[in-house]
Amino acid sequence: MKRLTALAVLALCPLAASAAPLDLGPYGTFQVTPPAGWTLSSQKVADSGYTLTLSPPGDLNAKCIINVTFVPDPQPVSKEKIQEEVLDVSDQFVEQSVEKKKVIRELSVPGGAYGCYCVFNDASMVGKPSKHDEFKVIAVGIVQYDDKVMAAFSVAADDEKGPDFASMLAAVSGSTLRPKK
Repeated sequence: MKRLTALAVLALCPLAASAAPLDLGPYGTFQVTPPAGWTLSSQKVADSGYTLTLSPPGDLNAKCIINVTFVPDPQPVSKEKIQEEVLDVSDQFVEQSVEKKKVIRELSVPGGAYGCYCVFNDASMVGKPSKHDEFKVIAVGIVQYDDKVMAAFSVAADDEKGPDFASMLAAVSGSTLRPKK
């Protein structure tokens, strides 16, 4: 799945940042805590949001990209609409996957946010050795924090059941938005 590599390189050149809350101006502050030993970098994307990248230490072959987006026309969005959007984004992975289907998995996100994702194992990578920045599994999803802020995310690694994959999903599901007061 060349697309897995393309998603991973989407944010290879962000600016260094700490795990401190990210000030989103009038939208509030966003917080995500990377797994222990990982680095968090962020890059402002014009006036539409930020791209955050969680990168592992050493030679671990994993990456998490979170695209925090300011919703241009804020309005309530249903859980079903978010699921529909995740299924639409997932279309590109189905044909090349082991699963050959899309299955929604829900995230437990704090603060009343809702998130869900789909997971795909790359059929062309089964049984092959790991290659840096070529991932065997990817999760793609969306978290809707409130009517004004959402995040599309991808989690890529070599093993869906591995600790790297689990820790990246935990970072996404633990992310929070504190609205501006």
